[in-house]
Amino acid sequence: MTLGYNKAWRAREVALDLARGSPEDSFTILTSYCHLVELKNPGTVTFIDTDALNHFKYFFMALGPSIEGFKSCIRPVVAVDGTFLKCKHQGTLFISTSLDGNNQVYPLAFGIGDSENDQSWHWFFTKLHGLIGEMDDLVFISDRNSSIAKAAAGVFPNSLHGICMYHLGQKMNAKFKGVEVHDIFYKCSKAYHVIEFNQIMAQIRGTYASVTQYLIEADSTKWVRSHFDGRRYCIMTMNIAECLNGILKDA
Repeated sequence: MTLGYNKAWRAREVALDLARGSPEDSFTILTSYCHLVELKNPGTVTFIDTDALNHFKYFFMALGPSIEGFKSCIRPVVAVDGTFLKCKHQGTLFISTSLDGNNQVYPLAFGIGDSENDQSWHWFFTKLHGLIGEMDDLVFISDRNSSIAKAAAGVFPNSLHGICMYHLGQKMNAKFKGVEVHDIFYKCSKAYHVIEFNQIMAQIRGTYASVTQYLIEADSTKWVRSHFDGRRYCIMTMNIAECLNGILKDA
């Protein structure tokens, strides 16, 4: 038989509906799903927020064991990130994760919202605050998304916010094409001592003054280990959140 692309696509959609049900049906059973997750995993916290017409707006979930483990034995450094949901109703998946003692990915909480904006990130951080409260030496690491920075500062005023070294390096490469300072930039960001940092920055300044100005404007207290006011340990990137994004991509 001759099967056109459109017919094949429609057949695939029907097959997925038969196997999984429709996305609309999934929204209607979300409340029941949350109830069962909390019932089978003691300590689990879920929230569903709706608008004035009772339409879905936000979702939040943190499993009980993840909450308990983070409070008791995980370094208080949390990477946060958002990723697009490539499905019928789209939206954004919010992720907060950390590293355990073996430097393995440790999921903390998940959320779903319309997009990465001030309101949605503030809602997510508010729910996260309800889980872990105020913690000593708490650090958040993210890309340079201004909504994340605002939410972290507003909801966790005593925490510190650092930016991902890798993300800043990628932005620098895109802005200054052909400039070969990537390796030395990483050495600069990982420097333990201010003297070492100044020496490396002097090398960059001697070759690329514009790159130096760009890095200064990025605020060295956010991306340089020797200038950071808190403890971010060996966690200089938000790759742990990116790893989780990759794992969940197919699903």
